[in-house]
Amino acid sequence: MLTANRMFKKKCLDRHFWLSVKSNYSNSEVRFDFEDQHGYHILSDDQAARCGYSVLITDRGDLVFRASFQACHVYIQMATDYHLHVWLVELHSDGKVQLFPFQLHCTLREQWSSREIVCEENYMEVSIKLPVQTEAFEKNDETELAMTFHRVDQHQENPTVMSLTEAAAHGYHISVRGSFLIFRCLYSSNFSYIIKDSGVDLELVSATVFYPFLSSFLAIDATVACTLNDATVDQSDLLWTLPLVPSPLVHGLFKYKGVTFGVDGRAFSESDIEQGGYKISLQRRRVEVRIPTGASGVHVKSVVVQGRYSQSISVDLSIMSQWENKHWPWTQLRIFRRLKALIPATHFLNRNRTTSNDSFSATLGPFAPDVSLEKVTLTSGGDLLTWTSSHHPQHDKDFVISKLSNNTGSYTFQLCFPLSHPKIIPEFIGGGVKTYSFTFIFTFNISPSGEVFYHQEEVEHSVEYTAPSSPKLEGKCTDSSLLVLLHHGAHTQLQWELFLGNQRLDWELAEMGGFVVETGELYVTVEIPMYSPVLSFEELTLRGVIAGIKLFLVDAVSLKILASLDFNCNFPVRELLVCLPQGRMVAVVDTTHTIPPVQPNRTLDPSCVPLQTDSSRALFSFSLDSCGTTVTTEGQFLVYENQISYKQDFLPVYDPVIHRDSPYRLTIQCRYPANDSSALTVQYPVNSAMNLSEIIPVKQTKSSI
Repeated sequence: MLTANRMFKKKCLDRHFWLSVKSNYSNSEVRFDFEDQHGYHILSDDQAARCGYSVLITDRGDLVFRASFQACHVYIQMATDYHLHVWLVELHSDGKVQLFPFQLHCTLREQWSSREIVCEENYMEVSIKLPVQTEAFEKNDETELAMTFHRVDQHQENPTVMSLTEAAAHGYHISVRGSFLIFRCLYSSNFSYIIKDSGVDLELVSATVFYPFLSSFLAIDATVACTLNDATVDQSDLLWTLPLVPSPLVHGLFKYKGVTFGVDGRAFSESDIEQGGYKISLQRRRVEVRIPTGASGVHVKSVVVQGRYSQSISVDLSIMSQWENKHWPWTQLRIFRRLKALIPATHFLNRNRTTSNDSFSATLGPFAPDVSLEKVTLTSGGDLLTWTSSHHPQHDKDFVISKLSNNTGSYTFQLCFPLSHPKIIPEFIGGGVKTYSFTFIFTFNISPSGEVFYHQEEVEHSVEYTAPSSPKLEGKCTDSSLLVLLHHGAHTQLQWELFLGNQRLDWELAEMGGFVVETGELYVTVEIPMYSPVLSFEELTLRGVIAGIKLFLVDAVSLKILASLDFNCNFPVRELLVCLPQGRMVAVVDTTHTIPPVQPNRTLDPSCVPLQTDSSRALFSFSLDSCGTTVTTEGQFLVYENQISYKQDFLPVYDPVIHRDSPYRLTIQCRYPANDSSALTVQYPVNSAMNLSEIIPVKQTKSSI
């Protein structure tokens, strides 16, 4: 039945009404009211439990209502038809109240046994078939009932006898319905106690009810015992143990008549149990129930405990055991229990065995379906390689993340990237292997809570390496430099020269450009800082700087080009000043250093405004003969200077007295040789001081040899 975005489902269990409301009640206030021939009844939680009602919110946020056939306000017709009129009441935060009426009707499918015990989530119940006819027993005669409590582990010569009213004051419900005596109480009641039975904790209420018969009383054993222990985790299974038959409920020999099993209010057949992977075994007067975490009806919810990802496993279980002995011809014990356990999850990055020498592929998991992968960062000697679920470029096929489903309902994440990626730099080359060192940081999100957790893995990965038959140039990117790898292999007799543009690499150029040169057995690396004047800048935006270089490997004797490389890197920047050839100044300014932060919006010429801005930076680009730029001479250099500032707001506008913003000024300079303006200077990062340090310019010409 569907009503206002809710789906209601009703069914009859063996001895219970069952109602499920599929909706998210995690943050709502709800209750159930009851109506019978005597009127409309609003019960507190304790009153509802003592009356035989149980209300649960599942881990999915659904509402489950169960009511005993022997509950208060149940109308019995023809001894086999049970009716209950119940109202679902929703209390909204805006004060509105919604009511949904339900007429629950169930037919008794199997006759009552002589004693039936129920261990519900919130109460314990026993119904006992009276050994005498009770048709003449009137409601008013219940006041003649009396009872006493005792302990099986203690001897009491004169136990206190209580009236029905006195027992009710202690939270005990006693009633007679037809030919049945019903005794019900909450857990941890005044006269309950705990014992160990076959290694399992039992909560026990040992009670005797005195039932008036003729001119005397019948003493009726109304003892009830329920298992308290929680489920444990055994590898990937939930394991729950309970006594075969609670010893306080039997006296002498008994005949065990088996156990039935169900999940989520559904009784399982033997084939259901086998297909679901459930296992029920009898061992040393105990019943062991083993439940696979991926079985039908098992709910897995992700949680974070002390920063570590874990899984909360829960299942709504029902078990019915039955036995007979001389004292009780037929006893049935029904247990309704939500089993829960916390499993700390251990995840490893498992490398795929089929990974080739050209790529890296691995999986991480398993995770519950409510976990999504939001971000992956990878560090491997170069610049940070980042993948995000929401902003990953669709055209970038280098870093691929896939979500793979498992037959248990869980998921794993598979990642794959080529080792030739510009940001992946080998840690060592030699001895026939190429070794990489990877550091992964995974960012996960749990729905619907939005809780975030992280997982870090460090992996050393080696692949076979064969020196190239001819020299090879390869480019890589770090966060602040461009790295050139020259694989020369075993060609040690080869005389070669490496040209960066039209400039031959030598120690003078390396020192002037700030290069770091390292030599290995089979390769040479040249690390070029992003502010080095040998790089050409192709694009400068707030997204970053694209800088590149053309390289040529030349045979020193024949001048033949052995290898070439045209390679670019995209560098993210917070601050930068670039003095471009042909007289242009580009500056990225970060204003988060000011107190309070401001947004620069002008140069010396107020009409020159930023080309781009974001919440903390501004990008200015202008020619040296514009925006109020001044020029002075210092020795053999021309010094071009401008000032980036923030215009203050004064109040009132026409007669300023106060201002609400702090002043901001940043002086920027470009220095060019007096006889040549086509030089490149890069300063990184921009310092907030008035005078910026000098970088020796390098003359730029066309890249040719």
